[in-house]
Amino acid sequence: MPIFDQGYQHWKGKLTGHAWRWLAITRQGLRVQLKGRYVRLLLVLAWMPAMALVSALAIWGLIEQGVLGADLVTMLKSQGVVDDLQSLRQAIWTIAYSLFFKVELYFILLLVTLTGPNLISLDLRYNALPLYLSRPITRLDYFLGKLGVIAVLVAAVAVLPTMAAYLLGVCFSLDLTVVRDTWRLLPASILYGLVIVVSAGTLMLALSSMSRRSLYVGLTWVGLCVISWMVAGVLGLVRLESLDNQVAREAEAAQRDKAQQELERVRQRPKDDSQEFDEMDFTQPLEESDASPVPPQPPVLPPRKRPGQSRRFDWQERQRLVHQEDVKSRKTNWRPLFSYADNIDRLGAALLGTDAAWVQIGRVYERRRVQVESMAGISPGGWSNNYNYKAEPANERCLAELWNVPQYPWTWSAAVLAGLLGLSLCILSTRVRSLDRLR
Repeated sequence: MPIFDQGYQHWKGKLTGHAWRWLAITRQGLRVQLKGRYVRLLLVLAWMPAMALVSALAIWGLIEQGVLGADLVTMLKSQGVVDDLQSLRQAIWTIAYSLFFKVELYFILLLVTLTGPNLISLDLRYNALPLYLSRPITRLDYFLGKLGVIAVLVAAVAVLPTMAAYLLGVCFSLDLTVVRDTWRLLPASILYGLVIVVSAGTLMLALSSMSRRSLYVGLTWVGLCVISWMVAGVLGLVRLESLDNQVAREAEAAQRDKAQQELERVRQRPKDDSQEFDEMDFTQPLEESDASPVPPQPPVLPPRKRPGQSRRFDWQERQRLVHQEDVKSRKTNWRPLFSYADNIDRLGAALLGTDAAWVQIGRVYERRRVQVESMAGISPGGWSNNYNYKAEPANERCLAELWNVPQYPWTWSAAVLAGLLGLSLCILSTRVRSLDRLR
């Protein structure tokens, strides 16, 4: 085959600036990742929570228009439970976005598990770093290009669905005031996605640069996420057990004090029935009385309880006290800081304002509950007739406590994630060296 020496040929392609050189690495990385069958399947599954978010916002828009649940809304308005549905719009949208991100976070972590381990480990395994760094790119361009792969995937399953759901929710509401009430959710969602990308992306790249085998990197990432979640869960169970023991000790101490007071009261009585009987004078004749004898009255017995009812009553009261102590100490509960996913979720709750939204919905729920109990003849804080239910006073934080919305300061989680970010950057700067330092 003849070989023709064509000599020098001038470049006729389009030249780009230095600021976009990392984009070529991102495009190549995405092209390789999307060839995987499991990655494509996971991307499809990750869109299912987005469909649920769109459905929730669409249903609420139809409820506001009176197409769905008109009779129920009219009844709630007539009873004074709800003044105006527009006042609950921001809370409903915030809760919908919060539940979406809470579920989507696990899909994102799983997606990072499938796509992240081979981003740098394969380059180390096949000695591709000299090829990268011999080109007119720097280590920062290399890092940004690899991080861009994770950023595009996270944006595809988290950020873009929230924007599409927002537009569809506005369309179903048919009211432009919804933009005024809910516009804060858009920048909060974008910022939350950025937090996930920076935190999970840099940590995965750091782990990927520490080994030439992608399997070991993936197992390390899974172990970090799962083991940290298990440690936080075990510490939480230990905390609840300690609170239960504390309530039991306080109950036993209260019973001992009550018994001691009863004993002191008995000892301080001047006379009892036996002493009065001993001091009676039986030598004197009894005075006759014309009054007819009073027939003996049967003793009044307390209502008979079913077997095991008192034990169940004590257990319910004990659990109620444990729950109260748990709620009081949630603002200083540091155990969730050991879980990587919980730290990210805590920042998301702070950005979206999840706690305030649950409080607003809980205020409406408690108003309705108190009305139903008052119609049943149960006063707030009193027991029902069957001794199995105690009507708690109105608590607007009941739903926030039920859904376990984190109460500890979000700055704690931010400090933990900032520490992991600093450690990841230190590892990356050590493992991926400049071309003149490569061996």
